[in-house]
Amino acid sequence: MIKINIKANFWIRLAATLIDFLVFIGFLIGSSFAIFNYKEAKFYNYWSYYLWIIMIILVQNIIWIIIPIFTKGYTLGLFICRLKIIKQQNNKSKLSKVIFDRQRLFSFIWMIIFALFMIFISPQTFEQAANLSQTKPLDQLQKAFLSIPSVLSALATFLEFLFILSNAKGDRIGLNDKFSGSYTVWAKKYEDIEENNINNLIIKPVVRELPKIDYK
Repeated sequence: MIKINIKANFWIRLAATLIDFLVFIGFLIGSSFAIFNYKEAKFYNYWSYYLWIIMIILVQNIIWIIIPIFTKGYTLGLFICRLKIIKQQNNKSKLSKVIFDRQRLFSFIWMIIFALFMIFISPQTFEQAANLSQTKPLDQLQKAFLSIPSVLSALATFLEFLFILSNAKGDRIGLNDKFSGSYTVWAKKYEDIEENNINNLIIKPVVRELPKIDYK
């Protein structure tokens, strides 16, 4: 018999995801008070706007990539929920690479989106959008620039939601697990598996055969 970690169910994985998300949102909102005067709807310094976006990108990568790699499979949310990321049985890559492959998709998508915020939305446009009592509305070009990262953010959120929903399947293996060759499991809950059944746990690619055509 071999002891293996029990795969985590959908709800506990969702809870861990929400914890990580709330930590990130907490940093985003909390740090904004250091650079933005909410009473006057103005930045204390326009350069701080760009520094703030860069800090958001760094923190986002720290939360979802760097911390899991250094802790060997834990984000803050996973640690609180007593879960961790492990390799699939047939995956011979290093755990750090598996974690990077697993986390990079949405980390890089959000990195691009925040970079687009920095490119298309100037501090002045941000101030105008934040000032609800403004006398001068946003012009069409400003609205267009504001809509680009906003629409991409909505699409990324929807895609991430679909990936999260894929964890609700009976086998508890989501799309992100399959793409990265990983599992999200309980850190200290195990089940006994017979050695001859271990191959049943391995996700194998389906070999597709093209139909044979007789040209004679």
